[in-house]
Parts: sequence; C-alpha cells; structure tokens
Amino acid sequence: MKLDLIKYDQISRSMYALYPDGDRLSCYENTLITILRENDGEEDIAALMANADFCELANQQRFVMLFPNPVNGNWNWDLDESQQNDLADLSEMVRLFNYQPDMNDCGIYHNMHNARYFMGVGTGASMLHTLAACNPVNVAGIFTIGGKMSQKAKAASVGAAVSAILWDADNQAIEFFKRLNKVDSEGDGFFYNRVNDAQLVSIAEGKKEELDADTIRYGWEKLFSRVCRPNSCEYGDMGPRTVRDDYKFIVHENDTQLGDNDGIGHTWFEYIPESVKAHPEKKVPLMLFNHGGADTPGNICNTIKMHEIAEKNNFILVYPWATSKWGWNQDMAANQYDDVAYLYALIKYMKKTYAIDETRVYIGGFSNGSAMSQVFAMTNPEIIAAVCADNTRFCQDRNTRPFAIAGKKKLECDYRMPVWYTYGTRDIEYPAVRGSGQQVQYDFWKSYNNITCKPTPYIDEPASCGVGVQGDVVEAYYPNPRYPNRKYTTHRFFSNDPKPLNLYNYSLADGKGHDCNPEEAWLGWNYIQQFSRMADGSLVISGNERPLDQAKS
Repeated sequence: MKLDLIKYDQISRSMYALYPDGDRLSCYENTLITILRENDGEEDIAALMANADFCELANQQRFVMLFPNPVNGNWNWDLDESQQNDLADLSEMVRLFNYQPDMNDCGIYHNMHNARYFMGVGTGASMLHTLAACNPVNVAGIFTIGGKMSQKAKAASVGAAVSAILWDADNQAIEFFKRLNKVDSEGDGFFYNRVNDAQLVSIAEGKKEELDADTIRYGWEKLFSRVCRPNSCEYGDMGPRTVRDDYKFIVHENDTQLGDNDGIGHTWFEYIPESVKAHPEKKVPLMLFNHGGADTPGNICNTIKMHEIAEKNNFILVYPWATSKWGWNQDMAANQYDDVAYLYALIKYMKKTYAIDETRVYIGGFSNGSAMSQVFAMTNPEIIAAVCADNTRFCQDRNTRPFAIAGKKKLECDYRMPVWYTYGTRDIEYPAVRGSGQQVQYDFWKSYNNITCKPTPYIDEPASCGVGVQGDVVEAYYPNPRYPNRKYTTHRFFSNDPKPLNLYNYSLADGKGHDCNPEEAWLGWNYIQQFSRMADGSLVISGNERPLDQAKS
C-alpha cells in the first residue's frame, strides 16, 4: 500500500491518504473509508501497512483510506462556533479528494459517492454522529468507538437514515440512531428496519478503543460490504451493496481477442444465469449495460444491479469497461478510441461464444454510458432491438458524425428503435427545456420513430410536466417496496404508424440525482424485452410488457 500526505491550503487542513497496490485505474469498485483519529501521526497507519493480512484485504477490495488530521488533537463535534468548523471541513476534504476537474484528467482512485464510509474514535466518533445527523449526503455508513451525541446536532438533524456500528456509545447516540433508521426488528446482531433492511444499527459495549486492522476488518465484514448510499433523493437512501466477494461474473481483464482499435486489450464482466449454464444450447437474449464517465464495471454492477434481473429473466448480461478506462467516446471523435467498433466487436464475440438470440440484442447504460448506448443503437440499428438509457444526453458537442451515420442507415431502411429513458428530477437538466441536451435527445428519437415532435417550452415558460413535452399517456407508480415513497412518472409517446406504437418513454424518477436505481433495471427490461430485431430490420413486438407496478415480480 502507498501513503501520501495531502494538504488543502485553501481550508488550512491536511490528511493522510492510504492507497491500495496495483494500477490506479481498476475495473473493480473502490471503497473509501475515512478515519477520524485524535492524533496526526503516522505510527498507527504504518502498523496497518505492516499487517500483511490487512493489506491483502485492502488490496483485494480496493480500500482507499483517508486520515484527516484533527486540530489540537480533537474534533469539534458539539458545533462550538468559537472553534474550527470541523463539520464543514470534513465534508470539504472528502469532496476535494474525489473532485475530478475535467474528463481529460483521470484524477486519483476515483470513488463513487455511494461507497463512502467513516470510522472514528473518541471525539472523532462524536464528530461522525454529528456528521450523520447534519450532513448524511454520501455517508454510506459509520462505525464509531466511544463517542457522544451532540444536542445541537440532534436539533439540526435532517432525519435521513444512516446505518451504524456503535461501540461504547452513549445512550443518547444509541437511541438517536435507532430512531434515525426506524428500526423495528432485531436479528444477526443488528437492529434493522423491516421495510428496508439496509437500515442497520449494531450496538456493543466493552470494546477496545483502537482503530487497528482487526477493527477495520470488522467494519468491512459487518457493515461496509453490506450497504451503500445511492443518490436517489436529497440525502440519499440506504441500500444493499454488491461487492467483489459477491461476484458471479466472468471477468475479462485486458483481453486482446476482440481485435478492434489495433488489437488493444479490453475489460468486461459477463454474467451468465444459472439456467443458461444448465442449458447452454438454448438461445437467450443479450444485454450490454455501459458504466458512466469515470466509472467502472464494478461500480455500475453495484448501482443498477442489472445482473439480478438477468438471473431472474434468463438473459446474458455484459458490463463493458470503456476502451480508455475512463469515459466513452460517445461523440465518435476521430482522435479518441472507437468505442462503437469496440462494442460491435464485443457483441460479435458474445454471439460466437454463447447461444445468443440474435434478434434480441439490447443495450443500455448510465450517464456517459447511456449516451454511448444510444449512439451505438442509432449507428447500428440493424443489430439492436431496443435501448434502456439512464440519466444523460448524447452528442453534447453537437458532433454530426453519429447523426450522419444514423441518417444514412435510416434511408436504407425505415428503422424503429424502442427507447426506455429514465431521468432524475434532481439532475442538472430537469426540467427539460428548449435548447437543452434533453430536448436534442428526445426530439431525435421521436423523429426517428415517427412520433410527432411538439414544441418544447423555453426556460421561462411553464413546464410542469418536467419532460418538456407531456406524453400521450402518463403513468405514475411506486415500483420498489423497499422504498415505498420512491415515485416514477412515465410519459409514453406513440408513433404515427397505422397501428400507433409506444416507441419512446421518458420516465421521471422523483427526487433522484445523477445516479441509477436498481428498479430502473427491471422497469427498463420489462419494456425492452418485448422487442425483436429481425434480419430485414423490422421489429416484432411480443406485447408481453407487464403493468409497471408489477414489473419486478
């Protein structure tokens, strides 16, 4: 492992950062663990680095560990206005560490917001109780040893659940976290919430007040590997986590057999359902789901959990990693890797390797990967049956190359491309207005699919529906029992064909920021799985889409 001292002069703070071995860019998910000690020395960090078993765990699970240095050996957990504002400084140090200034700068050990955890001892533990109460955004779980509960923090609490392990905490902290997580059941050493069992609280007394290797391992095994915090509402929600120990993927790392881009090595994860393994001769659908910019297959499998839908619905799934190992070349820029060629070669490889139903090849993705999926579908409509896109826009720079290719193929065959698109109401382009990337995207697909393009309102005009143009049919539903208040509103648009077809859908995820929720995997699959792309370019529609509130079953 590698140790650095990072100084943030703009806020007059510093911290140590401990990195895992191996390449900085990895296809696996990083876990960020921030530890609040009451000292600023290196001795305890050196002890971690000298522990071979711990280093093996940290390298395997890619722990990135931050050790912010306290001011004068303690943390201002009680929000004393005469002292350093540690609540603000702590959040800012973590933000600065994860800040990516631009897409051309690959940054350092990029960590997704939903896998950030905190440990603390003494006043550091008390500080984390305050952090969880007042600023739980991107706090996926805390593990505290000792520590008290600030009355000021309780009064200022935003009331968002934060899962916690509390060792030797005071009674006020214990009762606070039980109420915060709305626990109503007990089992396996935890108090938990029956509706959302990712809201957990574990309590113990008489433990040693040390943040050593054994304690950190305990935190990983009992909590950090089990929960995450997606950006699904203003403060995020607690949810179950997928980690490397859970993988049932076939992982190809730097595989050179695809042959595109001058034979460069590619990395991708394959998920093969048990039913497919049992009957390898039976043809099944293929789905590719692309990660977002600065993201990885390991990250996206944890957030969208499309592999769980693949297992239940018997299709083969691939999570590809962009050729650059950073972001997708969604604009088909000539000076970047050709990701269209990569995805084409990957689909060809999957067809050669497995019994794929070539009429049922689907593609989707999140953010930059969502844009890439749409660009691939519009430039290769003859092999893609439908698209499942999540929180993005494509061709932001108005690059005309993808449109030119799509237009040429459209002249050769009047293709239709079914699209299920999801966007969060807290993302940057909500509500959709005239001139936005959202409008460029949906007007393209509406035009492509022979759907009337009605005028999108300008930014100063009323846009109460949020999607720019209201759908021909609008459906509201609450699809996930784990989050009974999580609402989706889907605007369905129908073509002007002799038999009107629902070929474009704009689904709003109420309260969601720039993220993807697991229910979007089953909602998207529920729609796209009914389409087949025939050899002559036409679509066959089975019509077996389920009602949206039943899509998970």
